[in-house]
Amino acid sequence: MKRTSFMIALVLSSLFVVSALGVIDASAAGLQVTFTSNPTIVAPGTDGYLEVNVKSLGSAASDVQITASSWDPTVVIPQGNWDVDVGSLDSGASSSLIYEFRVPTTASPGLYQVVFEVTGGAGTIRQTAVIKVEDATVLDIASVSPSSITIGEATTLTFNITNNAGADLHNVLFSWSDSNNLILPVGSDNRIMIPSIAAMNHTALPIVVMASSGISPGIYPLTITMTYYDQTGSEQTVISTVGMQISGTTTFDLVVQQSTSGSTTFSVVNTGANVASSVIVSIPQQPNYQASGVSSASLGNLNAGDYTLTTFQLTSTTSNSTTQFPGFNRTGAGTQPLRNFSGRNPFTNQSFAGLRGNSLLVQISYTDVFGIRQTIQKQVTMSTSSSFGSYRSSTGTTNSFGGFSQSQSSGGSGNSLVYIAIGVAGIIIVIGIIQLGRKKKLSRISKFFKGRKE
Repeated sequence: MKRTSFMIALVLSSLFVVSALGVIDASAAGLQVTFTSNPTIVAPGTDGYLEVNVKSLGSAASDVQITASSWDPTVVIPQGNWDVDVGSLDSGASSSLIYEFRVPTTASPGLYQVVFEVTGGAGTIRQTAVIKVEDATVLDIASVSPSSITIGEATTLTFNITNNAGADLHNVLFSWSDSNNLILPVGSDNRIMIPSIAAMNHTALPIVVMASSGISPGIYPLTITMTYYDQTGSEQTVISTVGMQISGTTTFDLVVQQSTSGSTTFSVVNTGANVASSVIVSIPQQPNYQASGVSSASLGNLNAGDYTLTTFQLTSTTSNSTTQFPGFNRTGAGTQPLRNFSGRNPFTNQSFAGLRGNSLLVQISYTDVFGIRQTIQKQVTMSTSSSFGSYRSSTGTTNSFGGFSQSQSSGGSGNSLVYIAIGVAGIIIVIGIIQLGRKKKLSRISKFFKGRKE
């Protein structure tokens, strides 16, 4: 009976395979042997160990020995003694043994077997442990761009995913989530299947998302989960966390509210979703306009949707009218004044690309919710008639704009000569008509007197 039980136990033990992912029990000669691999997956170039636990079942066991008899030496390199004499085990007693090993960097991913021979009691059995070799970070989020999302605007996030393994990966399930449910996908769900990623290569995955208007500016985590099957057929899951910045910038609108001769009032509106602190509005040096006196105004803080007014004394420097600056004498028509800026261009380091002829460049500086100073530029279309008073077309009319005098010069001299020529011609015609009338009248009088004499 005991021999029959022993044979049955021997047959069953030969069918068990010890997996590195779990524990499979095997018993022989009254012994129970279990294996545990740590770590569960061993990356190339790292160390690991197998923990072997031997337990005596039933009666005591004597002269127990465990020896590693077979393995792939190019992948599993033993560290220390792999032939251990356990000795005797009392009934129900157990002993744990550690078999250390190293996996070289050149090892290929896969499952590798280590065969152990367990001797004790009535005989010897062979047990097999499995070591799984796989890159620990097969999939990696190399980068995410852009790194910020603007509230209420659809933003395309591009995830650059790298495959660090030596083999292609297929059917990689990519999913992401926001614990607050304030960053949501647009036009699709949050699960995307990537057909394949080549070995030692990367792929770009675009996802359209939008931040809810109820979210506050700040840094929010996105949890990224990537699931795939490795070369051993086991399902692997990589979980990463990506921090996304909800933008603290805002936008402004600038509207001409009121304009008189030389004085222009602007309405500055915070049209963004965030507060703007320490707002300063400036009129930079530019070719078309210049500010007389103060060129910057501090507006304080502007909440989302708020507005305030600011006024500047502006003078147009480009028009059909001649501009006379203090200290310059203008003589003649169409002559340009000589402006001395001491050899320095007043518009140096200013960008006016795309600035239209009647556009005013306004600069707005503010501090965003992250405490970062931001500067934006706005172009305001200015109307000569509305912004600087109506020009009168009569010759010699002078318009004053903020201390500068302007006199009409375009075509003024030419128009005066034309008017004089027309006047002289008209006088000549009138004199001719008068002379002709006098001649006809004298002729009639002469005929009248001649008739009376006869």
